[in-house]
Amino acid sequence: MSIKNLLPFENYVLATRLSSEDVLKRIADNIKSHKSYSGKITGESFTMSRNIAYRNSFLPIIEGYITTEYGQTRVAIKMRLNLFVLIFMSIWLGIVGLVSIGILFTILIGFRQIVQNGLPPMLLIPFGMFVFGSFLTYFAFKTESSKSKKFLAGLLESIDN
Repeated sequence: MSIKNLLPFENYVLATRLSSEDVLKRIADNIKSHKSYSGKITGESFTMSRNIAYRNSFLPIIEGYITTEYGQTRVAIKMRLNLFVLIFMSIWLGIVGLVSIGILFTILIGFRQIVQNGLPPMLLIPFGMFVFGSFLTYFAFKTESSKSKKFLAGLLESIDN
């Protein structure tokens, strides 16, 4: 597993036998108000996100671009976090990660003293915050992105599944 798979991004291409007009029509039919998704279509591209009844800051923003090659319509899809959430989580994980690295260096420098006196439990809090933030971002995003991947594959009659 590469580090790329752990990040809150998804990039993939769906191939379909539908025409690009049919793809755009199906997307348009599903991003109207009171449907499962909301968004907009601009030319051969679209942006959308899933309508949910609960609050989830890690809900992916889906961007797609439609092309036709060799009799197949291909939809290049990018899923990403909301920019504000991405910046916030990057800052939070960056700060907590730096504090954790500082604590590790402190532990290594004073290893003999820590072995004698024990490790204060308070020093483990930044590590827990880093692990919690990482898992929260990963699992919340991937759970929602997998739902959208399945939806789009079915909606566009993907020939890749």
